[in-house]
Amino acid sequence: VQTCALPICYSAGIHTNHGITAALYSFPALMKRNLMKGTVTPHRYGLPSVLKELGYHNMFFLTHESQYDNMNAFFRTNGYDAVYAQEDYPIGERVNAFGVSDHYLFDYGLQRINEAARSNKPWMATLLTISNHPPYVIPDWFKPHSQDGELQIVEYADWCIGDFLRKARRQQWYQNTLFVIMADHGKIVGQVDSELPESYNHIPLVIFGPGVKPHITDRLATQIDLMPTVLGLMGVGYDFDGFGVNLLKTRRSQVFYTADDQVAARDRGGRFLYVPATGQAFREGKPATSHNDLQQYVFSMIQTAEYIMRRQHDE
Repeated sequence: VQTCALPICYSAGIHTNHGITAALYSFPALMKRNLMKGTVTPHRYGLPSVLKELGYHNMFFLTHESQYDNMNAFFRTNGYDAVYAQEDYPIGERVNAFGVSDHYLFDYGLQRINEAARSNKPWMATLLTISNHPPYVIPDWFKPHSQDGELQIVEYADWCIGDFLRKARRQQWYQNTLFVIMADHGKIVGQVDSELPESYNHIPLVIFGPGVKPHITDRLATQIDLMPTVLGLMGVGYDFDGFGVNLLKTRRSQVFYTADDQVAARDRGGRFLYVPATGQAFREGKPATSHNDLQQYVFSMIQTAEYIMRRQHDE
């Protein structure tokens, strides 16, 4: 990777559906709520919608079956032209309940991407991997260096991404493509350090490709910032009702995120946690008894998101 930007990034929530709606549609997670489900499939305006309006062919690739979390209906309702899932792959390639392995997903995705590229129509491809979610399955031919199962699966997942990029570099479209590598959420690593462990929301974000100046940034970021940042790099104008900012033009002083039963906000000085069910509040692990700027910030953001959800439901 020769050109990249790596901010200090946090996931919007702790589930895959949170990461998808935040990264692609710039809408924050609302605790336990799955924003991809509803009596009627929710409508969201985001990165796929903008690019579709510009004539892009948008593809989403899953390892598992397409109806998981209502993904097929949600993506096709919200800007994607094609959804490739377990139903499209040979039965013999399925390795567990989550479908096919990462290396198969990337190879299959590369074939479909090359087909789209030959049409001379612009395209966007989103690939959702899941190999590092238990139960872990590592191909017999892959030889990890670590003896630890959790580290081995990370080695395999990293290798699959690298292998895809090595193969992509040989394609004509590579030099005209913007790449994003981002996690849907984190996981508990090491000792639990608080009611909501930092590692559960602290995630990687790498953006590289033409027009991205090589650098590592210390700016705060969350998944909701991906859409405006990517479209900013592309020089694309768009209507926007999301919550994110273009990270290359705006420096965040605060970020916010949630878990199933908690909301959180962070700045350079620390973190604020609130548990709505009990009314408990914590600042850096200690009880917080008075209002503060982080509390006001996260409360206002969550209330605004709830208002937008109600307004859209009424419409």
